[in-house]
Amino acid sequence: MRTALFTMVFVVGAGSLSAQFARARVRPPGFIVQVALDTMSVPEELDAPYGKVYSAVLAAFDDLQIPLDTRDSALGIVGNLALRRSGNMSGSQMSRWLNCGMGMTGPNADSWRTYVAVAALLDRVSTTNKTRIRVAMVAGAQDMQGASKDAVPCASSGGIESKVLELVKKKVGSS
Repeated sequence: MRTALFTMVFVVGAGSLSAQFARARVRPPGFIVQVALDTMSVPEELDAPYGKVYSAVLAAFDDLQIPLDTRDSALGIVGNLALRRSGNMSGSQMSRWLNCGMGMTGPNADSWRTYVAVAALLDRVSTTNKTRIRVAMVAGAQDMQGASKDAVPCASSGGIESKVLELVKKKVGSS
């Protein structure tokens, strides 16, 4: 019987983000190539200093009960790049956050094991007291019961990303 191959790779790029380096690349099951988290979201500028936004991001992940495996204030990355979940995350069924296809019992995200990478990427906006933030989530899923099946990539609903941004904005007093 095949077992799920779980590969999440964290790559650190040198230099500023305006260069062509991605801070985090992941490859959850179901994906053929690595995905750069920097490319999976739209940046948003907050009218708050970097340190305040960084602290708010840490608190937002804590509020959402997402354990952190990456906290790097120098590179501006906070998140979990190798989170394994089955059934639920942040108090809701996985299908609220991810679409991994449908099975006979309903959404695969609710019954299969999901491999999630979720991170907030922060940049200082030069010569201002503003911070640019991107929140991205990439996931794949594997059926752990019955006959072995290939893993599938999952599409994010954008819900977790929106919740993190909403909580951060509230904590820093930015609209």
